[in-house]
Amino acid sequence: MERLENTNTKPFSDYTDPNIDSLLKHSIRTQLESLLQSKVSVGQRLELLQKSFVEAISLILSDTKVTHQQLVSAFENMYDQAVQSMALAELSQEVLTRQYISDTGLIMSPYNCKHTIKDVYRIKGYARGIDKAIQSKLKHKSKINILYPACGPFAPLLLPLLSYYKDTQKYSAQQLQVILVDVQPGAVMTLHQLVKDLQLEDYVSLIQEADATQFEPDVDIDLLVLEAMQHGFTKEGQLSIAKHLVKFLNIDGWLIPQSVSIRGMMVVGETEFNQQWKEVDYSHSTNMTKDAKEDRVELGEILSINKSSLLNMPILELEDGVNVVPANKVTLPDGVEDMSERFLAIYAHIDTFAEESVGQYDSGITHPKPEMSVYIDSRPREIEHTHFVANSGDTVQFYYQLSGLPGFVPVKV
Repeated sequence: MERLENTNTKPFSDYTDPNIDSLLKHSIRTQLESLLQSKVSVGQRLELLQKSFVEAISLILSDTKVTHQQLVSAFENMYDQAVQSMALAELSQEVLTRQYISDTGLIMSPYNCKHTIKDVYRIKGYARGIDKAIQSKLKHKSKINILYPACGPFAPLLLPLLSYYKDTQKYSAQQLQVILVDVQPGAVMTLHQLVKDLQLEDYVSLIQEADATQFEPDVDIDLLVLEAMQHGFTKEGQLSIAKHLVKFLNIDGWLIPQSVSIRGMMVVGETEFNQQWKEVDYSHSTNMTKDAKEDRVELGEILSINKSSLLNMPILELEDGVNVVPANKVTLPDGVEDMSERFLAIYAHIDTFAEESVGQYDSGITHPKPEMSVYIDSRPREIEHTHFVANSGDTVQFYYQLSGLPGFVPVKV
């Protein structure tokens, strides 16, 4: 296995032709500043910002039925208001768009990360779970410390919740203290501005620019809130960050999400990714069709991640310092007539806390990812070193690559 070069100091433009990247065709800073042209006073802007955060969380915490469109509208409004704080943070275009590959995964630019705050069902699954976890912790403690690493410029899993707590007086800053960590200078600059604009300084004890895989908190952590994932559990460093920081949890501390289950399946692409979505307005686990689910060939769990598994998870170091984690073995089923026409897809199910979750298709991070380099009962015309070829009945050992761009590596037993 070839070790990926550490490109920590190189801008993403080294890897992408700016001429074909629409993000770099225009001045992003100019676009953001244009959002500030509306004729509102500073006080009015802050009121609109704070109100948008509270309203979005009020909807997802509500036990009454809320429509998809109501949620989308509220989250779009929250995003529009948050972007104004990003503009006021005065990020240069270079800082705003800087994206690179570190030793443990893709470091997304603040510009790309800002869209997370619009991911309705990702935030709903996390925020409802975090709210329940906080409630449970405060039954037994007068104050808890929450660590949120790789939080991005808007810290969307916590700042809206804190705004709601402050507005409703549900929990005070004497009960909750939050540490926000991100390696991107632009994210940290935006966080300072946004926390100030939301008037949440009392709740946020520290905003730290640091690599989350190296950061060491100076207080015991009661809740570790982490979401640094992409679909198929690839590219970003969720596992490396969790593995490093889980040891700073109190003995009775909780990781949010409490568990992530990554599973594999053999699917017909047309059925899974096209036909089942033709009659619905949006993709979501509740809108999956019975026919599509029955057409799948489930392979089972490839990797399970929770507090216990992280603390006991061995890391194998290969040549050139490449690190991998042994995952599960899967035996490919016999007797599937059209196996050669199917391809492997990997998806995640996330249990945040209690009964709250983010299911497949609820968010980009749980959307099944096709693995087009894997061939079962078929062979590519020209086999390359990236291809994996196996047959029905074979047993496959999966490993998870931590170094460079994370992802699964299948090996025939």
